[in-house]
Amino acid sequence: MPEDIPETGRRRALCGALLALMGTAVIATPGAAAAAVRPGAGVAASARPRPGPAVNYALRHVGDPYVYGGTGPRRWDCSGLVQQAYRRAGVRLPRLAADQYRATRRIPRASLRRGDLVFWSSDGAASGVHHVAIYLGGGRYVEAAHGGTRVRVSSFKRYDAHMYGRVGKK
Repeated sequence: MPEDIPETGRRRALCGALLALMGTAVIATPGAAAAAVRPGAGVAASARPRPGPAVNYALRHVGDPYVYGGTGPRRWDCSGLVQQAYRRAGVRLPRLAADQYRATRRIPRASLRRGDLVFWSSDGAASGVHHVAIYLGGGRYVEAAHGGTRVRVSSFKRYDAHMYGRVGKK
């Protein structure tokens, strides 16, 4: 290091170099100590979403009526509920269930976690996806099912799905 850099500046630069080697970014401003930021901490929320806010938002709307094309705040269709729930978690998802499926990372049923998305398809392909719900755990999910119903918690015993996706990096 050049000798004309003050000791604290050299220390900050060395710390920054080490953290960069470890895959961590360093944010330093004049007169402030360097702060380490873990990878992904400042990236778009869709990279590492936390499903808790999305799940909680959807559950707060249990009992709201289903309306085809509904995007809230008190009337929902399946993909409108999922889109708005994940928006509350800082994640942008497409509007339609088939597009939401395409925007997720495919996972097997055995890997389902709270907040994953559950899809139903008429032909087993993305082009046939017609319904989406948010997985809660224990074989249960929250959904805006169809006309004449309200947002509800259902289970795979009632209506089994065969396609699953995780929101975030593909």
